[in-house]
Amino acid sequence: MLLHAGPVEFFYYWLHRALHHHYLYSRYHSHHHSSIVTEPITSVIHPFAEMISYFILFFIPMITVALTGTGSIVSFFGYITYIDLMNNLGHCNFELIPRKLFTIFPLLMYIMYTPSYHSLHHTQFRTNYSLFMPFYDYVYGTMDKSTNTVYEASLKREGESPDVVHLTHLTTSESIYHLRLGFASWASKPQTASQWYMKYLMLPVTWWSMMVTWFHSRAFVTERNTFENLKLQTWAIPRYNIHVCFNPPFCC
Repeated sequence: MLLHAGPVEFFYYWLHRALHHHYLYSRYHSHHHSSIVTEPITSVIHPFAEMISYFILFFIPMITVALTGTGSIVSFFGYITYIDLMNNLGHCNFELIPRKLFTIFPLLMYIMYTPSYHSLHHTQFRTNYSLFMPFYDYVYGTMDKSTNTVYEASLKREGESPDVVHLTHLTTSESIYHLRLGFASWASKPQTASQWYMKYLMLPVTWWSMMVTWFHSRAFVTERNTFENLKLQTWAIPRYNIHVCFNPPFCC
């Protein structure tokens, strides 16, 4: 945690600012910013050289704990999950961090960004450079002045009534990874057979998601699309095939 908050966040901040210099921006980073209205897949849309630089940064904590003998398999997978989750969260273009969280933990505003915070970066370009922790934007004066206002306004957004709803549910235990908020490469190939690493390496995450799904009782929106005046939404029922089969009236 300290290695991420220190070296990773610090070096990323200055690398990100450098990528917004007109020379590097026109040759590399502008590709990522072609998504002004972001979505989770935007988080992994980068040129090859830029991706390599990010991988080097994220390897700093992992290599350090490995060399010092203080790492573990759990910490490695936990860190990778944290990076992927926060990366998708910042690009989902939907504010879902409750105000109460920052009221209870005021210092959290310096170490956890929100979707509206990063959406401002994609529209203003010269502000909100930090990775997941806005702390460095506060330190170096690059925090967008409208960040708090946009955050408050996003929470007050009126609910959207769709014209068409596509209702679906999860199927196999690995189908949770086919959601767009999950891994982009897996979500792009939902019809292919599960790979060995999905079945075995990701098993703890898979079982955890199944337990959460078991107790969660409400459908949730996984995708929104607008075609002229027609609003379409995809709702996922938090049930797998196995859940349906356990209910006798709806047995498969």
